[in-house]
Amino acid sequence: MQVLLLFILSSSWDVLNAFYMNYEDEASKHRMRKFNQDLKPIMLSKNNQKYHTEPSKNFNCDEFSSYAINCTIDAAFIYNSTRMSPPSPTKINDWCRAIKHLTNCAIDWNTDCKDVTDSHFNEESIKGHIHVVNNICDDEWFLIRYEELEVCIEAASQPWEFCYLTFKNSVEEQKNITQEWTHYEVHFRLCCARARFRRCTLETLFTLPPECSHNHAVTLQKFSVVVSEGSVYQDCDHNMMYENCPGGDPRPSSAMLRRLMSADILSSASVRQYGSIITSLCLFILFVVIIQSV
Repeated sequence: MQVLLLFILSSSWDVLNAFYMNYEDEASKHRMRKFNQDLKPIMLSKNNQKYHTEPSKNFNCDEFSSYAINCTIDAAFIYNSTRMSPPSPTKINDWCRAIKHLTNCAIDWNTDCKDVTDSHFNEESIKGHIHVVNNICDDEWFLIRYEELEVCIEAASQPWEFCYLTFKNSVEEQKNITQEWTHYEVHFRLCCARARFRRCTLETLFTLPPECSHNHAVTLQKFSVVVSEGSVYQDCDHNMMYENCPGGDPRPSSAMLRRLMSADILSSASVRQYGSIITSLCLFILFVVIIQSV
């Protein structure tokens, strides 16, 4: 059961796997509205502990294996790609639809069958998938920025995939040990793997100019962070001694963090400069109007 569960959940990633933009053109708005309308909403409740479920679907709860495999096959047809690197902007909608399909499959099964059979989808993995949907697929502003990343994604594809495969193998190794993924030792190693993946993608993305501009690298790193949080949906910010991680402290250097944060600093400075220009222009126009009225 555990092996099958891990196969299904890991397959979901294998198969799927203010001046960033000054305007939102009508075509982009229409695409985002249509995309969101096509997807069945999935949300965590306010306490972030339970997800909203739909009425029972009356499944045959003795057929978990065939149900899970069919869900995975359906998702594979939706995405129709074998790449594990970030999807291209033209495929992000299909990638999201596939993740939502898998998530809905898991929620529907657990709603019907969790209380009558030991075969069910891991709750933490479901919440992780929902986290990805909410922070990538349902984030319209992020999706608009993602449209600019075609060249950057192609340039980063192979090294990003290497980072992800290393991360995926580490996570699966730990999750194969026990079903109690929040056990301290397992939790510690999962968080170490997550931090190491983020550092790997961060160092990759910020060494790819001119294909990846600073802002493009920041956007793609956000994608990497959300994906890692979806795979390891645990609190890795508290009571973590990262310096004791296998292989050394996986956190990025302070210099690399400053490079990451400089995009936000430059953006804020640009906003302030732009606001100052607008204010001066308005005062000038007001002055001219007053002079003419006199």
